[in-house]
Amino acid sequence: MKHHPSHIAIGENEYVETLGLEFDDIEPGLVVEHRPGFTFSWEEARYRAAIAGDHSPVLIDPAAAAYAGGGKAEISQAWILGAFAAATTRAFGRVVANLAWINVSFANPIRDGDTVFAESEILDKRESKSRPDQGILHITTRGITRGGHEVCRYERKLLVYRSAQGPHTQAGYV
Repeated sequence: MKHHPSHIAIGENEYVETLGLEFDDIEPGLVVEHRPGFTFSWEEARYRAAIAGDHSPVLIDPAAAAYAGGGKAEISQAWILGAFAAATTRAFGRVVANLAWINVSFANPIRDGDTVFAESEILDKRESKSRPDQGILHITTRGITRGGHEVCRYERKLLVYRSAQGPHTQAGYV
């Protein structure tokens, strides 16, 4: 396995934090544990549902949410996906675009106050045929509670800048 440093020396006693893993250093089979985890709050999920314009009673009414969740409100699946996408995008920090979300599943509900961690495995990678400065990553991500229960899983295909390419490098990021 290759070493993936979080900081790169740019001078004597001077370092710059890297922006995610480099495409050229990533290999299929690499597993990334995304930290810190998320402690989901129903109030935050409710707020985000309102911003998104989703006024479903189970997302905005505490009584309806508790009834539907068997006594304790469940967190919106849309908010769960959004939170995990944000966590994983930092690791693959030079994302140009999401190309696909496939095989999305929710094995167990996340409830108010649950802390969940995300981990991703690289399934495949290839250079883009039409964009020589970019590549495509195929990853699977899963969310796991502190108790080890899987709550969600999905596969995602990402278009990312190859190492030392794109606007990040031009703006002075490494």
